[in-house]
Amino acid sequence: MAFSFGYSPWLLLLCVAVAGGLTYWTYRATVPSLRVGWRLLLGGLRFLALALICFLLFEPVLQQFRSTERPPVLAVLVDDSQSMQVVTAGDTSAARPNAARTSVRPVLDALQDEAMPGTARFFRVGEASRALSGGIIDSLRFDGARTDLSSGLQAAPEELRDENLGGIVLVSDGQYNTGQNPLRVADRSPVPVHTVTVGDTARQRDLRVQDVSTNDRAYLNSSVPVRVTLSVTEGPGQPVPVTLEQSGRTLDQRPVRLPDGTGEVSVDLTFEPEQAGLQQVTVRVPELAGEVTTRNNAQSTSLRVLESKRQVLLLGAAPAPDVSALRRVYERTADTEVTARIPTPDGTFLEGPLPDDLSAFDVVVLAGFPSPSVPDDVVQRVATLVNDGTPALFFLDRQTDLAAWTEHFEASLPARPDASTSSFAEASFRIVESARQHPVFRIEGAEGALFERLPPLQVPASAWTPTPDAQVLGSAATTSAAPLLVLRRRAGLRTAAFLGSGVWRWALLPSELRAADPLWPGLASNLLRWAGTEADDSPVRVRPTASTFGGTDAVSFTGQVYDQSRQPVSDATVKVTVTDSTGTEYPYTMDPTGQGRYTLDVGTLPEGTYQYEAQARLGEADLGTDRGEFSVAPLRIEYQSPRADAVLMRQLASRAGGTAYTPETIDRLPAELAGQASFSSDVVQRSSEAELWRTSLFLIAILALLASEWTLRKFLGLT
Repeated sequence: MAFSFGYSPWLLLLCVAVAGGLTYWTYRATVPSLRVGWRLLLGGLRFLALALICFLLFEPVLQQFRSTERPPVLAVLVDDSQSMQVVTAGDTSAARPNAARTSVRPVLDALQDEAMPGTARFFRVGEASRALSGGIIDSLRFDGARTDLSSGLQAAPEELRDENLGGIVLVSDGQYNTGQNPLRVADRSPVPVHTVTVGDTARQRDLRVQDVSTNDRAYLNSSVPVRVTLSVTEGPGQPVPVTLEQSGRTLDQRPVRLPDGTGEVSVDLTFEPEQAGLQQVTVRVPELAGEVTTRNNAQSTSLRVLESKRQVLLLGAAPAPDVSALRRVYERTADTEVTARIPTPDGTFLEGPLPDDLSAFDVVVLAGFPSPSVPDDVVQRVATLVNDGTPALFFLDRQTDLAAWTEHFEASLPARPDASTSSFAEASFRIVESARQHPVFRIEGAEGALFERLPPLQVPASAWTPTPDAQVLGSAATTSAAPLLVLRRRAGLRTAAFLGSGVWRWALLPSELRAADPLWPGLASNLLRWAGTEADDSPVRVRPTASTFGGTDAVSFTGQVYDQSRQPVSDATVKVTVTDSTGTEYPYTMDPTGQGRYTLDVGTLPEGTYQYEAQARLGEADLGTDRGEFSVAPLRIEYQSPRADAVLMRQLASRAGGTAYTPETIDRLPAELAGQASFSSDVVQRSSEAELWRTSLFLIAILALLASEWTLRKFLGLT
């Protein structure tokens, strides 16, 4: 205990001495005269009051110190994931948590033994870390669908930051499939980490579906490939059937011979979708004799099935390299079916006449079309199709009839020429700075800056003026910066104009420009995809954040709501009804986040395909609806490696300064902990301060002293 003051104690003594002098001067003689005893009493009261006032004015603080001994704490992390059932029991089909409990029971009993120094705190480790209390064994379910060992190693020191953490014990099979590599976390552990490897470390026979890959999108009545990779441990070297099924119905089945021992083998399956929408298929292999588990013998995947491919009408000006360059790109695009018509000098078309019904086409690509030889009635048919709302891509060619463009396609062209005829000059293509992040330039495998290294294009010498609602994405790398790539979106209609000829050179690059090979096919495909994407102008738009969710992923939605004036509505009631394959409905309400946006998190759902319908209302007014579908895939990653990883557990203990144990050697841990200097009690000194000048008790004492003095003076008749 100690006192401290806000000012020098010597100054306090001087003030007290002055207070004593003033008191003596006041009561050395009184009127009327009092006996010495009364004067001493009155003087004492005043002196004490003045002394206390001086004492408090110097802001006295009382400091107290207290020492506390803290016993060491041992954080015990128990792996509570599904893989513990496999490595401890050789689980084949049904859940076997009791086998896992039996394996970890002796470990937990040893850690709770009276011989264990310090205090043990238990935590569950799986998808997340949480504290365990009460009956530790009974609290473990061994049902975690993922294992994140690193989060447990990081969470324990944080949870026990106010205690004397002396060490960590990790009880696990060493298998992790989520989060960071636990070895990296062990390198930074503030305390030693001891490991206890639970489960069978021997290789056991196991056949598992390692990977299933297929197209993200497919089309009705078209063959869809499915590549399946099988992994086998202690394989028998015999053939097994690999089955592709949907809702219990076999779609394809092929035999594959498994390796003798450990290895992988792949097989290709195919099927033809019969229904449009989100479809889920499952690959399954049979159980092997003596197999450790069958929970990894199947794996599902989802794909979206469309009714038909994008229909593209490609019209050229004449047989030319530019038309061939475009046609090659579009015919190699999986979701596109191309109908090409190239005019001849006599007004007919190669590959047959123009189709009678043009309404079936989704996008029109005018690769220089029309040339002067094309009859006006044919040009008018195509112009009517485009002007009525069919997306169109205009590619300028030296043989293009510009007069026909301005006369028939004026309503659709995103840029207009100042003259009906034009000469051409060479210029390189340059991306406009503000458009570098536009989706048409997101080309995998190449950077947009390489466009300027491509061979120059033939660009018109006459000026082209973009429409007010158009966006210029590319220009000529000249002082005039003439527009070369112009896009426009008006009332849902998307059109684009590429005002340069000679793109065939971009498709045939020399070896020194090999890095730019993806630019031309990527740009042409992106332009077609951009034009063919339907504009979503519906007032209510609700979408799942993913088309397929993992087995333990929370299903979530985002939404937007607008009124008839296209203004965002932030106070609407948006109800979402999710329906599973059996017809069971799950109603939810989305949460508003402002600016007409809404979110919804429905948590995890069972495996299957779901449909949803969203309805937005503002009071009694119905703002609109939206609907769609999504799927939830099973999660079986806990069964991909059905044996304990003792090597990783030993490495983890070594890098964290701990010791690796097994259930048979864990009884040595108490004695070894007791001999470690790091696992011992520590003494914590805590200090507390009391600001006496803020204490009301002293104020009361001062008032009592002064009141007593005043009362006695009145009683004695002093003036």
